[in-house]
Amino acid sequence: VVPPVGELLLPQGEVHIKYGYIRESGFYVIKVASGFYGNPALGLPSSNGLMLLFNQHTGELAAILLDEGFLTDTRTAVAGAIAAKYLAPSKIERIGIAGTGIQAHMQLEYLKPVTACRDILVWGRGEAQLARYRRDMAQHGFRIETTLDSAQLLRTCNLVVTATPASEPLLHLADLRSGTHITAVG
Repeated sequence: VVPPVGELLLPQGEVHIKYGYIRESGFYVIKVASGFYGNPALGLPSSNGLMLLFNQHTGELAAILLDEGFLTDTRTAVAGAIAAKYLAPSKIERIGIAGTGIQAHMQLEYLKPVTACRDILVWGRGEAQLARYRRDMAQHGFRIETTLDSAQLLRTCNLVVTATPASEPLLHLADLRSGTHITAVG
């Protein structure tokens, strides 16, 4: 049983509240996950969260999992890899990543066992973020190129992951190659 997602839209970020239970189980769960996208400038992660486990029969709190959003981030990255495994072209020529944050890192890491492609083009909002991403992901065996022109992702990649909380379109239909798979995160 999974009711609709609760959402708080705050001036500096957003909070999503998800909850549910399995009828035959003895527990129910409430998950709170947040995204505060200005946090990296403060030296903090952009995502955070926790899960609360309650006894379904008494309502008593059974456990608090203060994972700081780790399970949410992992689940999102795994979902992206599963989507690519089953929906992306069989021959990946180049992977495009829009974004340089935690999901941009994790989505690419979880794609590693899905495809042999190691040629990556990453779009980001600034040279410093792109340099940090290139350094981090090259350690995982990827050949990373960077760009400040998001249109290059759709023009040169046939698997593209959008991992950004952008509120304006970054990618445009006119640049899309036929047969390209897009995993849209955020």
